[in-house]
Amino acid sequence: MRWTAAVVMDALGLQNGADPGIVFTGISTDTRRLGPGSLFVALAGERFDAHTLLPEAAMRGAAGAVVREGTPPTAGLVLFQVPDTVRALGKLAAARRRAVPGPVVAITGTNGKTSTKEMMAAALRTRYRTHTTPANQNNLVGVPLTVLEAPDDTEALVIEAGASLPGEISRFREMLSPEIAVVTNAVEGHLEGFGSSGGVLAEKLSLTDGVPLAVVGVDPPALARGARDRAQGVITAGLDGADLVPDHATLGEDGLPRLEVDGVCFTVAAAGMHQAGNAMLVWAVARELGLDLHAVGEALGAVVLPGGRVELQEHGRLTILNDCYNANPQSFRAVIALARALRRDRRLVVVAGTMRELGDLEVRRHAEVAADLVALEADLVVGVGAFGPALGRHAGTLGDRLVVAAEAPDAGPLVAARLRGDELVVLKASRGVALERILPDIISRALPAD
Repeated sequence: MRWTAAVVMDALGLQNGADPGIVFTGISTDTRRLGPGSLFVALAGERFDAHTLLPEAAMRGAAGAVVREGTPPTAGLVLFQVPDTVRALGKLAAARRRAVPGPVVAITGTNGKTSTKEMMAAALRTRYRTHTTPANQNNLVGVPLTVLEAPDDTEALVIEAGASLPGEISRFREMLSPEIAVVTNAVEGHLEGFGSSGGVLAEKLSLTDGVPLAVVGVDPPALARGARDRAQGVITAGLDGADLVPDHATLGEDGLPRLEVDGVCFTVAAAGMHQAGNAMLVWAVARELGLDLHAVGEALGAVVLPGGRVELQEHGRLTILNDCYNANPQSFRAVIALARALRRDRRLVVVAGTMRELGDLEVRRHAEVAADLVALEADLVVGVGAFGPALGRHAGTLGDRLVVAAEAPDAGPLVAARLRGDELVVLKASRGVALERILPDIISRALPAD
C-alpha cells in the first residue's frame, strides 16, 4: 500500500499537518525497525513513552511520526498530532484493511483462538494469498501491526483478537470490518477484567455486531442465541448440537482427531478432540467461501501449531503433552480428556499449575479441577502454585502420588526424581506460571527408544 501523507491524514481524520505528496516507505512502532522514509507511531504505556524516542527515530531515517497532541517539533520529522496514538495505529490498520480484496476473518474466544487461527489460515491459503497473526499478537497493538505488515499482494486476512478488558473486541471489529467473525467459545477466562461469565460472553459477542456472517461454537448455548441477535447470518459448528457437525469423529491412538465431513475424510494435525471442534469452525468458513474441501482437509492435516499448545513431544520412551500456554477450567478438562485417551497402559504423570485471572472464583475453580485430576487416577499428580492447596485436600486419597511445589522451578527436581523415563507426562498451566521451565528436568529422565 502506498502511504502518502494524504492517505495518512485521511485515515487519521486530519485536515492538515503535512505536504499531502510526501510518501512514507512503511509504518512502525519500533525504532529498531525503522527504515529510511518510514512513519513512526509513538506509543505510550504505563512503563514507556516512545515520544522520548522521536530524535532517535529521526536519526534512523524516519520521515514522519504520529504523536499525541501538543508534542513539540522534532527536527527532520513531519508530525501528525492525534489525541491517542494507539487508536491512531488502529485507524491506519483500518485503512490498510480496506485495501485487502478478499475475505477478512476475525477470530476470538476464551479458548482455541490461536489453534483456530492457524487452521483457518491454512484453509484460506488453499485459494488466497493469506496474511495472519504471528504467534498470538492479538492485542490492541499486535492486531493493527499485523494488518499493517500485510504484504502488498495479500488477498485475505485471518486475524486473532484477544481481550482482557471490556470494549477491546469492539475496537477490533471496527478496525477490521470482518466479513466473517468466528467465536470459538465464551467460557470463564480473564474474569478479573470481565467480572463474570456474562461479561465474557458479551465481550466475545461484540465481534459479531453487524457482520455479514458469524460462525460460532456451542459453548455456552447463549453464544449462538446472542450471535443471532447481532450478526446478519449465523452458523454454529462443533462436534454435536450445532448446524454443522462431522459425520464421523474419532480420536486416534496418536491423539489426533479423524473426521469425515461432507464426504471428505481427514486428520486434524492437532491433538485432542477439542481441536476437532475448532476444525469444524474452519470447515464452516471454508464451505461459505466455496473452497475446495479436499484441499482444506489436506491443509488441516498438515497445519503446525505454535509450541506449548497441546504439543506432543517424544523423547525416547518418554512422551510429554505440553500445554503450558494458557489454562482455565474448560481447557484443563480438554487436556484431562486427552490424557485419558493417550494413556493406555502407560504410567501417567500430571503437572498442574495455577489457572490465572479467575478473580473471586479462583479457589472454587481450582478445587473443581483438582477433583477432576484426582478422578483421572494418575500415577503421580503434581500441584504447582494454587493447585498445591487444591490438591492437598485430596492427600488422603492420593497418598504418595501427590507432590506439591510453590513454583515451577521447585517442581522440576521433584518430578524428575519420581520418573522411570517411559511415562506420559502432562504439563498444564497458565502462561504466567512458565511451567515449561521444568522440561529440562523431565527430559533428562527419558529412556532411549526401543
